[in-house]
Amino acid sequence: MASTSIASDMTGKLITHDERAAFTMMGIKLTPKVTAADTAGAFSLIEQVVSPGSGSPPHILHEGHKIIYVVDGSFNILVGNQVVPAGPGDVAILPEGLLHNFRNVGDVPGKILVCLFPGGHEEFLLALSQVAQNGPPSKTVMAEVAGRYHVEMRA
Repeated sequence: MASTSIASDMTGKLITHDERAAFTMMGIKLTPKVTAADTAGAFSLIEQVVSPGSGSPPHILHEGHKIIYVVDGSFNILVGNQVVPAGPGDVAILPEGLLHNFRNVGDVPGKILVCLFPGGHEEFLLALSQVAQNGPPSKTVMAEVAGRYHVEMRA
């Protein structure tokens, strides 16, 4: 099998389970496990522990692709115009330009791993969490922050 390099200046490393600071936003605890800085911008990996009833608003990435892997819990994932149930071991592939979101539909916190290509989406989530410190931001504020990161929020 031929090797394809996604980031020729990426170096090997081990990132320990407690090395990265978590932040919380709208019922979701987010921990950037692998950042764009770790991968020369190639990808990011974010662990998300999602409270029951919480999730992301519908949105579209205009620059990048996303994979959601369900570790624990019961989720509904919007893939384009279809809501699909997802549980442990299920994977959603969400290419650039596709409307999507996720919601924990279970009674206990659920966990997902979100991989984004290219990396850097953690910066968007951190910026959004800062405007959401005192509760959910207005749609106008959310759209303004999202637009800076080529993300389109939908109602």
